This record gives sequence, structure tokens and C-alpha cells, in this order.
Amino acid sequence: MITSLYIKFRNIKLQKEYDFLLNNYFINVSKKYLLLYKNSIIRIKKYSKDERTIILAVFHWLLFFWLIDLKDWLISEYYRERLIILKKVYDYEMDWNKKKYLKSIFEMDYELFLVKMIIKLTILSYWKDYLNLIKNKENYYKFSWLIIPYLTLRDSKYLWFFQDIYFKHLFPWRYLKTKRFYFKKIKKLELPWEHFISIINNLADTMSEANVIWKTKIRRKTYFSIYNKIKRKKWNDIFDILWTRIIFKSIQNLKRFVKVFEDKYIYLNKKDYILSPKQNWYKSIHYRYISLFRDIEILVELQIRTEQIDRNIHWNKNISHFTYTLNKNKWSKEFEEVKYGYNYLNNYIKKYNIKN
Repeated sequence: MITSLYIKFRNIKLQKEYDFLLNNYFINVSKKYLLLYKNSIIRIKKYSKDERTIILAVFHWLLFFWLIDLKDWLISEYYRERLIILKKVYDYEMDWNKKKYLKSIFEMDYELFLVKMIIKLTILSYWKDYLNLIKNKENYYKFSWLIIPYLTLRDSKYLWFFQDIYFKHLFPWRYLKTKRFYFKKIKKLELPWEHFISIINNLADTMSEANVIWKTKIRRKTYFSIYNKIKRKKWNDIFDILWTRIIFKSIQNLKRFVKVFEDKYIYLNKKDYILSPKQNWYKSIHYRYISLFRDIEILVELQIRTEQIDRNIHWNKNISHFTYTLNKNKWSKEFEEVKYGYNYLNNYIKKYNIKN
């Protein structure tokens, strides 16, 4: 047993299946590739809704490491059907067959899509060591023109990663220039990401004081997003490189937080789209406020809304993030293919009447 790869399953049958595969096949995989496998399984176990997805990923890696083939007796029809779809998607991707690639993507359910995205993300995270496994590296990057709008449509947590992968490898000097600009903004920090912790802790204290139930998301704007913003504005006008969203259980909780927040924080502007919704009925409250970290000022963009409002935004095609991005002419001319990807995907959805 490779103890570092051991996983505890709730389903006893799946536990036996996994243990058998681990003991009989992965013993022949080098340590270098075991790390790649391990990191993808960690992600899949965290985000998957179905334990069978882990077994599906195991079979995918066994195929990837050329230890079995699709006709192997170990693979049941349930897994074989899904593995065939994964293989089709990969082949269309490498051959740059846009129409067939898109059609095969829509054949995927949530769990299958999860396997594809996480394995792709894991390989690209270690691109220097592992991209020799990919037969056409350029196309592996180029297909982000469609992955970026598709992940936007799904409101996926992996969008940020593929934006910067696309930007980094297809526009390397622009990526490097943007990265230098970002680190120039935070060059006084001893630890580059330590101010994230500071922002979250301060907001958490505010929540406790307001006595509200909440969940929060925080992320740095991608270099891809920052570069697009730089092309629309002057370098010195770019400050809000951090994005934070707080989602409350109820409107009462949101109002209690607003009262405490506005008493405690210095904010430069406020847009209340809950009190006065946009024409498309988008609702949220936006703040741009100053967060101090040691001797520097960090400008933070904060969005607050309720869970119900958040669901309405995601599922309303008129105000979803995908529609907003599609209608907003914010791409730099270098990224026309990404803009084309949004239009291509939108037209495909309309043509085939794909609702979800």
C-alpha cells in the first residue's frame, strides 16, 4: 500500500476497488508522476459530490500513464462511457477542432467536467515538469479561448487559473510586465500574500461585532484582468486589485453588517444596487474601501448581497457574470479570440437551446 495515496471512502465497495488499483498499478508509477496524481485526487475529493468520480479519475490517470487501455476488463461500462468522452474532448482539443470540442464539452455532467478541469489544472500547475505528457502544448494553452468563457458560464472557481495560464504562455512579455506592476504595488510587504489574511481577519471582526451569519470570498484580480484594465485606464489609476464578496443569509444580516461597516471603515464610494437595482435588475451593494497593512494603503473592492440575490444573479441569463462579461467591451485587442469565444459559446447555446 502506498500510504501517502490512501483515501478513506464511505462506500465499502469503492474502497476495495480503489485499494486494488492502488496496490496493483500505482506501485509502478514513478515518484515524479505520483505527485501529479496525488494533487489531482486531493482536489477531486474536496470538490466532488460523488465518490465514483475519484475512481473515474484513477482510471483516467492509469490511461494517462499507459498502464491500461480503454478495453481493459477492470473498467466497467459506467466508467468506460465517461472515459471515452474525456478522450474525445482531449483529441478535439489537440486537433484544434472547435465545433466538436464544444459539442463534447456539453456531453459532460458536473462530475466529468470536474475531472477534466482538475487534471488539466494540475498538469498546468507543474507545467515545466509534466507538459511532456501533452502531445500538442500550444493547443493545450490556446483552447483557453473557449475554456475561459465556459468557466465564466459555470461560475467556476477555476476561471482565475485558466485566465492567467492563457495570458502567461501565449503573451509572456505582457504577462511579465503586468506581474511586475502588481508586485510594485505591494513591494513593501514582507510576505506578498499576508495582506489577504489581514483583510479577512478585519472583516471577520466586523462580522462578529454585527452578530451576523456570513460567508466570504476573496481573490486577487488575475494578471489577465489587471492587464485588460490597464489597457482601458492609466497605470497609476489601477488600485483595486483585490476583490471581496460577502454573502449573507438574510437581508437583516446584511443591513446589520452595513451599519457596523460604515461606522468602522473609510470607503471612497458606495453603489447600492439593492436600493436602486440596475435596469437588468442586478442587485448588490458595492464598496471601494481602504484597508491598511503596516504602512501602506490597499484599496479593496467589496460586494455584499444575500444568498437569494446571489442565486438570482447566477441563474438569470440577463444579469449573470457570463452575460455581463459578454456585453462589456473590456478585452484588450490582443485577446480578440477570447471575446470571440464568448460570442461563439453564446451563439451555440442559443442555437441548441441549452438552458443549463
